[in-house]
Amino acid sequence: MGQLASHPEEEVRHAIEVLAAADGRIIEKQVRAVNDRGVRFLNKVRVVEDNVTLHDLENALAGLRSVVDPATARAAQATENVWREVADDYGLLRSGEVGEILGASKSNREFVSSRRNRGELLGVVRNNGYLFPGFQFDRTTGSIRPWVKPLLELAAESNQGAADVLFWMMSPTTYFNGDRPADHVEDGDRLVDVARRAWSVEW
Repeated sequence: MGQLASHPEEEVRHAIEVLAAADGRIIEKQVRAVNDRGVRFLNKVRVVEDNVTLHDLENALAGLRSVVDPATARAAQATENVWREVADDYGLLRSGEVGEILGASKSNREFVSSRRNRGELLGVVRNNGYLFPGFQFDRTTGSIRPWVKPLLELAAESNQGAADVLFWMMSPTTYFNGDRPADHVEDGDRLVDVARRAWSVEW
């Protein structure tokens, strides 16, 4: 890879260019370990919407004192790509939409938040609010899929946060012959069993 340009503007543009080559979420840990600026940068990238402008992303990158290395930039884009994949394939629902699916009034926010607090719903923070991935709902019966609660209980026991569960559900795995766990929501027992085996692996 060529050397970064000497001008800050070109360095920022170079970092943005490497976003296209997304791979690996493990780099996030490295960014968080650097300093508070790295964490703030990660948070800014995570709330990027589809209508983000290049100028907005440049400003987020320019807020860092050090140059963003390509691996970090790729990890940030990989995270954003997963969010968009969930939204495109299953939907990322707001509380009101979830309430409607489950038969509650759209204005009854407590109905959904109480189920999330009890560990019955997977809700992930994005843009300062909770969003609920659509793969956990059976829209035919208007219900939460029965594997959701045991999966979240297992996640808590394994120190997996809500975002970890979301990313695991969307990540191809050899346990499902290269499929994503989210592709097998009809087989709840197997899904929970695979999660137990995957999260108990020690590296």
